[in-house]
Amino acid sequence: MKTLDRYIVATFVKNYLMSFFVLVGMYVILDMVFNFDELVEVQERAGVAGFEGVYEIVRAAGNYYLYQLPVFFVHLSGMIPVVAAAFTLIRLSRFNELSAMLSAGVPLLRIASPIIICALVLNGLLLLDQELLIPAIIPKLSRERQDAGREGSSTASHIAAMQDENNGVLNVARYKPDRVRPVMYEFTLIERNEQLKPVGRLIARKAEWEQQTQSWRLTDGKRITGLLAGTGRKIENNVPAYKSNITPEEVSLYSSGKYVEWLPTRRIDQLLERPQQYGALALQRVKHTRFTQPLVNVILLLLAIPCVMTREPTRLKAAATQCLLLTGACLAVSFLAQQMSGQPPYQEWAGMWPAVMAWLPILIFGPVAVFLLDRVET
Repeated sequence: MKTLDRYIVATFVKNYLMSFFVLVGMYVILDMVFNFDELVEVQERAGVAGFEGVYEIVRAAGNYYLYQLPVFFVHLSGMIPVVAAAFTLIRLSRFNELSAMLSAGVPLLRIASPIIICALVLNGLLLLDQELLIPAIIPKLSRERQDAGREGSSTASHIAAMQDENNGVLNVARYKPDRVRPVMYEFTLIERNEQLKPVGRLIARKAEWEQQTQSWRLTDGKRITGLLAGTGRKIENNVPAYKSNITPEEVSLYSSGKYVEWLPTRRIDQLLERPQQYGALALQRVKHTRFTQPLVNVILLLLAIPCVMTREPTRLKAAATQCLLLTGACLAVSFLAQQMSGQPPYQEWAGMWPAVMAWLPILIFGPVAVFLLDRVET
């Protein structure tokens, strides 16, 4: 590596680290401002006030946002190298270092090549983050802000009309997704035959998940059969357990939310192969986005570099504005495409719609990036 390359790479890496801390810090502060009422509940739960109450809030916020940093990095992985590259090239132009390089016969694209290569290498951090780090801390990520400092979540939700592999329909008044042993309260399962007619009902006051047997252990379990006309009704008391394809992971997928985005790609492929595909659109959306996001990050960088790589220091403000508008438009299209990927206009398009939406920003802004790079005066 030449001295010039080492200098540019070192400057870019310094700006990359600065951009990471600034952008992630702004993300954390904005999230705290809009959700501070949930963090205050930690103080009320601890039953303290004054300085001790402030300490509890700060400790809970630190505990919560420390585990959220990998998720924030995923959201900001495209803008961090863009900001770092823009500051690097603007600095070179502002202090006339770019003019000196051009006088030595170094083309502009040659000056930008170390930045592009370094950004591609740093883009690998996104893959490590999504495939290794985030899946390992899913129990911590699934907590609400008011549960910071706890091992599991105290937030309970209901389950409505979830179908199992035997055509049964599950309804639960409250479901608590605990890390060690998830619990269902007021458990009701309507058992149906192949014609989808109710033939029985399984009820229980509580159902606790047992990892060893992969089943739900019932408390006060009771099965009532013979619900069809002309059949004798029977009541079976003390039903010990309920076992089906409904597991805590399936419940999380059925409830959707952010759980799908935290899974590794290998696990997403396994879930797409199962016969009962809860959240199939969400799984496909995350799978295709996981593949295209590094490409979108590269395109964002290639859009920014031609804008700020100018030989005229007097045009830096206009160049920075153009860079902001282009990268902002690309991010806006990516966001809209992700939102639309889970809502195909026709049911027949459900299989290919997430892939089309994932590739849409690349198809639109990829040619634009190539055009801008080709127009750079070297």
